[in-house]
Order: sequence, then structure tokens, then C-alpha cells
Amino acid sequence: MVTATDATTAPRLSIRNASKTFGRVRVLHEVALDVLPGEIHGLVGQNGSGKSTLIKLLSGVYAPDAGADVRIDGAAVPMPASARELQKHGIAFVHQDLGLDLDASVVQNVRIGHYEAGRFTRRIRWRAEATHAARALATLGATSINPYATVRTLRHAERASVAIARALQGIALGTGLIVLDESTQSLPRDILRELYAQVRAIAASGTSVLMVSHRLDEILALCSKVTVLEDGRATVVGESTEGLSEADLTRLILGKSASAYLGGQSLKTESARRGKEALAALELAGSGLKGASFQVFAGEVVGVIGTSDSAYDVLPYVLAGSLSASEGALRIDGVELALRSLTPATVTRSGLCLVPGSRLGQGLAADMTALENLTLPRLHAKGGRFALRRGWQLSEFADAIRSLGLSPPSPDLRLGAFSGGNQQKLLLAKWLGNKPRVLVVHEPTQAVDVGARQQILLELRRQASQGVAVLVSSLETTDLATVCDRVLVMQDGRVVHELTDADVEPHTIIDAVYTGISSEIAHATA
Repeated sequence: MVTATDATTAPRLSIRNASKTFGRVRVLHEVALDVLPGEIHGLVGQNGSGKSTLIKLLSGVYAPDAGADVRIDGAAVPMPASARELQKHGIAFVHQDLGLDLDASVVQNVRIGHYEAGRFTRRIRWRAEATHAARALATLGATSINPYATVRTLRHAERASVAIARALQGIALGTGLIVLDESTQSLPRDILRELYAQVRAIAASGTSVLMVSHRLDEILALCSKVTVLEDGRATVVGESTEGLSEADLTRLILGKSASAYLGGQSLKTESARRGKEALAALELAGSGLKGASFQVFAGEVVGVIGTSDSAYDVLPYVLAGSLSASEGALRIDGVELALRSLTPATVTRSGLCLVPGSRLGQGLAADMTALENLTLPRLHAKGGRFALRRGWQLSEFADAIRSLGLSPPSPDLRLGAFSGGNQQKLLLAKWLGNKPRVLVVHEPTQAVDVGARQQILLELRRQASQGVAVLVSSLETTDLATVCDRVLVMQDGRVVHELTDADVEPHTIIDAVYTGISSEIAHATA
């Protein structure tokens, strides 16, 4: 175990002997962790490493095994802690989905749980509450947010500000601890600079931050120290991030380098465009597209990227017939299809399959088993959901285990029993089962750990090696540089630039995307 501590400063948060057992299985093993005052401390690890369990112990969702000791500024926090105890000790949380009511106002979201009713009428004084909300937002520099605005009308960065302001309600600035639990996962990268500035300001005041994230670049950019969990154990504790690269941190998380994880294989083909044209987009217009045209050839992986208003993230759904477009056509294996009459069923029959970006919102059913989710697109053709024989389903599940390392290898478990990374693998395998000639994927590694990321990217490359045309729409420049033969850059609904060969590198992709746009936004984590 690698350990680094600062003996000169008493910790703001001290965790000792934190363990958790479910039945006969211990999922957390005597974890110890210190976060110093004013420190931004990263917590990383693969899916299933114990990060979520540790955060749920700290937030009072789970009761730890006997012997756990959690302290804030030396004062013991009873476990499991109630909301009142957490507030008393100055511990607040901002979770992955931000936990906002989109149809309520900013003031309602910020002040919920903190309303001050009139002394005699017991009615909420909304003008006073709006003042409190505005003051909380002002501490983050978010003075332009109207307290009376509906949260749904706010930009992503403004919504994050509302969630953080609410979390800070019970903390005197300069004291306490705020836990960011995958809070940046759903936020577009081009607006993260605002959030990062707020996190740095919080820490500069003396309030501590414990940051859980899969985004290694932001961990290295924001955190002064990092702790790594693996199989429920803290294998690296309080390691300084100074001088660490993403490759270094990847090695600490995986225990081996990314290249070793891939068995030394290159993810790039020696030459792109090895086969015939598999997909052509012809002047696509509508749903934010304004004349987008491009080709993808059999056997290559092509990336698509752009700013949040470029429609790069709309393109996959237009191609799949899920979003309407007013003009243009697709050509799939030489067959031209007008966009006006396109439906998802038509596209799928033509050989194009979409792996959507939201695995739970659009891709998988939470109340179904892994086997049902995996084989759902082919049930009708195979005889229906209630067919007595399911040998073909089990065969597909075995293929997913073999090709993607799907775990646990239990087909009848409900989806919730699988980690986020394994749910993402299941979603990819679900559509690979259709044997597509064109595979379109949107943010394929969103909110997955390093190991799952490598397996997913390797599978996309393997599909290309078998002649499939793969289109990857993503803001993850490292992913695109790792797996793509070409990268298409979109602006204002059109493809405006193409990167090939040596230009397909993270820094050249970023430069191409943000040409003419503030370099500060382009390099949000700098």
C-alpha cells in the first residue's frame, strides 16, 4: 500500500477501519482515509472497487461494520449518520444526477430543508428565501442565476451551481466537507471550467472537498492528493498528484499500464478505408443539423466531436431514425434512404445499430434481467420472450462474457446487480448481437472505470477488424485518439474538418474543435 500523509495538519475528515459486509461477502476492508482542511482529495477506482459503498457509509445510507470510526475535525460522527448529524458536522453531498427538481424554481431547490417559516403565520416567506438562495449562489460567483427561474431553463453549469449551493447551505464557508460524487459525469466538458473554478474557490476558503470521479484528467487537474480503492481495499492512500500523468494514475488504478492491459495490442489499423463505403450521410438537415455530409468505410473507426452546440451529439440519433430530420438521406451498403421517412425499425433492418449514450434512460431496462436486456432486440425473431428454449440467449451471454469480460457471469441477475461499467458492456453487447454492418455509438465510455473503458474500446476496434464500419460520437478526446482512424469535427451542424493519421491525437483534436473559441474553455482542466 502506498501512503502519503501530512503530519503537520490535523485532518478535516478522518476515516478509520471502515468495513462493510453484505451477507457473507465483505465489500469494504478496513479503509482508512484523511482529507485535510482546504484540500481537494480525489477518490478513484474501477467499478466494484468500493467507492460507492464508502460514500454510502459516509452519507448514512449504509451502516458500517463494527469498529468504524469517522471524525470531522476530531469530533466523532455517529454511524450510520442521520441527515441532522451530517448537517451538524458540516458534511454535504452533491451526487451524480445532481438531485434537482427540474420543474421547481432555483430558490425551491436551493432552500429545500432550510425554509424559515414566519413566526406566527408559519408560512414560507419566499422573498427572504430568494435572498438566502441568491446569497448562497453568490458564494460560488453564480450571481447571474435568477432565484425564481425554473431549473429546467438553466444551462448545465448553472444547474451544477444550484446543486452545490444547496449542499453548502449547512456549511459555514471555510469549514466542513463537501463530497462531489461523480457530480461532473453528466456535464458537457465544454462548460466544466465554471464548475472547476467553483470547486477551487470552495477549497481556497478552507472547506474540504472529497471528489469521486472517473475522469482522471479532472482528478489530476483539481486534486492535490488521491486515494485509490481496489477490491474494497485502499491500495493507495493520500498520494500526491504532483507530477502524476494519466498513465501513472491508470497504472495505480489497474495495477498495470493501459498498454499491458490491452496485451500490447495497438488499437489502430495500419490503414483506414480498408473496405467499401458502408455509410454515407448526404446533406442531413434538421434537429440541429445543417447540411452534414460524410462517409464511413467498412473496417474503420471514425470519431465525431464538436462543441455542445455543434449537434455532434444529435447526429447518432438522426442516423438511427430516433430524431426527425427535414432534409437529406442516408446510404447504407449502397441503399439510399430518405430521412423524411426514416424510422428506427427501417434503419435497424438496413444494418445500422445505435448504442445510445444513456444506458438507463435509453438503452437498458432496470426491471429486467441481464439476459432479457441483452437479447431483447432479437426475441421476436427467435420466438418471443416466453419461448421455452433459451439456448441461443445463453450463448449470446457467454459471448458477452468472453469478448467484453461481462461480470458477474450470472444471466438471471437484475440489471441493478451490475456495476455501471458492466451495464455499459451489456448495452454494447445487446446491439452487437444484431451483427450490424454499421455500428453507431454515443459516448461509449461515459462514467465507466479505466478497465471497462479499455475493454469497450478494444471491442470497437475488434468489430472494425471484422469489417464493421464504426462511428463514435464522443467528447472524450483520449478515447477518440486511441481508437479512431479518422475524426470528424463538427461546428454549427456541419462537418467542418477531418483529422487523419498523426493528427488524431488528443491535443490536435481539441485544437480543431475549439478553433476560434476561447482556449480557456477548450482546456477547462488546465
